Parts: sequence; C-alpha cells; structure tokens
Amino acid sequence: MARPTEPLLVIDIGGTTVKYGVWAHQQLGQTGRFDTPQQWPDLLNELLRVQRRYPQDFAGVAISLPGSVDTVAGKISGTSAVEYLNGFPIKAALRAAMGVPVSIQNDANCAALAESWRGNARDVADALFMIIGTGVGGAMLVDHQLVTGRQHFTGEFGYMVMNERGETLSELASPVRMARRYSRQADLLTAVSAQEVYDAAAAGDAVAQQCITAMMGWLSVGAFNSYVSVNPQRLLIGGGISARPGFVAQLRAQIQQLMYQHGAPIEVDVQPCQFRNEANLIGAVRQFDLEFGDTAPLAATAEVPVSR
Repeated sequence: MARPTEPLLVIDIGGTTVKYGVWAHQQLGQTGRFDTPQQWPDLLNELLRVQRRYPQDFAGVAISLPGSVDTVAGKISGTSAVEYLNGFPIKAALRAAMGVPVSIQNDANCAALAESWRGNARDVADALFMIIGTGVGGAMLVDHQLVTGRQHFTGEFGYMVMNERGETLSELASPVRMARRYSRQADLLTAVSAQEVYDAAAAGDAVAQQCITAMMGWLSVGAFNSYVSVNPQRLLIGGGISARPGFVAQLRAQIQQLMYQHGAPIEVDVQPCQFRNEANLIGAVRQFDLEFGDTAPLAATAEVPVSR
C-alpha cells in the first residue's frame, strides 16, 4: 500500500531565493520565501526553521533544486547555482535532519513534471522546456515521460557553446547576466535588475535596448537549435521572465523567423509554463508522488489551485 503523500512541505532552492509552501488537499498554500544562504549549515537551519513553523505532521518533504540530480543516489553534480549542494548525499542528510521521507529533483525537471501533470504540457506527448533565470535550464519529455539521460544531464541547454569565445547560452541569455552587462556598459555604480533594464529600455535608453535585443537573439538561437534537434510538439518557457507581457510571443516569432531563414519546415508551438513561479514547487510534489505514493496519472483536465 502506498504511504500518504499529504501534507507535504515543498521547497524550491534557487540561486538567490528559497521558496516554500504546503501541499494539502491537492493544492499549494501557505507559501513564503527567504534569501538563499551562502553556506550549507545556514540553509539547513533555515529549512528546519520553516518545518517547525507549521503545525502539520508532514508526510514528507519535496525539494526542487539546481544541478544534475541523481534522484536514486540522492546526490547533485555539475555546475549549480548553489555550489555547496553538490558532491555529498544531500537527500540522506535532509532525511536525517528533517525526520521524514525526502525527494529531490532538478528544478527544470520539476517544472516539466508540473506542466505535464496538470499544466500546459498535459495535452502533448513530447515537449521541451527552457527555464530562464540565473542561468538557462531545461528538460525534455518523450511519450509523457521525463528523460534525464545517463548522467542526469538531458535538457541542460544552458551549457550550449554559442560563439567562438566559448560563451554559453546561460552566460549570454540569462536576464540576470544581461542586467550585469547593462550595468557595466552603462557605467553604473550599483547593480540593477532585469526589470530595471526593461524600464530603462522603455524610456528610450539605447544601451538597455541593445542588451535586451542581444539577450533575445541568443535565446531564440538556443531555442531554435534545441527545437530542430529534438522536434518536439511544444516548447514551454518558464522562469520569472516568462510572465512578462509579450515576452513569449516575441521569442516565438524570432524562433519561427529562424525556421524560415534556414528552410526548416517546422511551425513552432511555444507557450509559457502555466504555473510560472509555482511550477518547481508543484513539480516537486509530483516527484515525491512518483517516488513514494500512488504513481497513477491524474486526469489530464485537472487544475491545481494555488491558495494564498
């Protein structure tokens, strides 16, 4: 008999922010966040503090995090936005500290699981995902199944080398890094956010406009290369910037233009992830369910309410 999989403490560890919430009665609620600590002991203490603040007896903890995640060995490898998570049995360490079953999965894979379970990929068998944030992550579904590869590295589109200088897609197409380039080129003394660069561009700042144009160009080339390599039914775009009005539509148009330019007979289907900033948390729930609960797929038309 499958063990109970609710309520769950769900956690999304990112390069700058850790988000968390409670999954109960088939919905996500009681969400919060804190800045990502600089060291593992501090992160673990914060996670334990979050666990203690809730009155529930959790059935488990479902975690989304960056890096190449081996869900069986419970370890992370490769380049990661939070480097101190790598190279040790983190799943076992969390299980011992938190006292309940723990699942871990790559953040982009979690977004894919969420969207294929109850989101904008539930009606297609094959899909690619590009998750745009501090870097560019990704995931791939084939025949409704998450494909991770031998070294758990499938979908790491951000590693693609894009020019003769050896710069990668993550380096060239991340909004975070685009904002850093703008700061340097505009000779600013303080850091700015991608939103502030967009605001400057809207006000007529030519440097901001050039930085955004370059970022979009690299994103479209990376997406084009991925699309023609795999030929998915749909490409889904995640990360905070995907919620920006017109962003996905512009990216779709630029990818399609590349198809025309290079004679590729493909009409692209590019959509935003339905769950946007909640996708990693909801996908972590699905990963926990696949590991510890009833793995039968739910109805394709199911909706996930998000309470506040």
